[in-house]
Amino acid sequence: MKINHPVAGILLAVALVGIAGCGASDDTGTPAVEPQATTSSPAASSPAAAPAETTESAETPAEAAEEVVITITDFEYEVSGPVAPGAEVTVINNDSVGHTVTSDEEGLFDSVFGPNETVTFTAPEEAGEYSFFCTPHPGMISTLVVEE
Repeated sequence: MKINHPVAGILLAVALVGIAGCGASDDTGTPAVEPQATTSSPAASSPAAAPAETTESAETPAEAAEEVVITITDFEYEVSGPVAPGAEVTVINNDSVGHTVTSDEEGLFDSVFGPNETVTFTAPEEAGEYSFFCTPHPGMISTLVVEE
């Protein structure tokens, strides 16, 4: 068969690649997806991929809101947001030296950890703003906000 139009030839080639992929399956009996079919028609694959991406991004902020992290990098605290009363707070030390997360109010919380270590502690039970510092590096200061 002779094809005189260049677009018709491309469409025929795409159709043949698609047909070749339709009959294949893996060991579980599930039809295999050929990479050529996916990459040759990006418009057809985009709508199928869009809902999955939307679902993942919708779940991510909800999960992030439940977890509060204090990250230490270059001798600075970064608190990801407020925490619920009595919730666990994760501290990630990215520095090559040890630090602490020590409340200004004595005995409220005092978490000590080594270089590149991750620890957790329990937030205070009452809502409020709790300032804290690093015992060996008193210039490192921040605030933990506890909200109901």
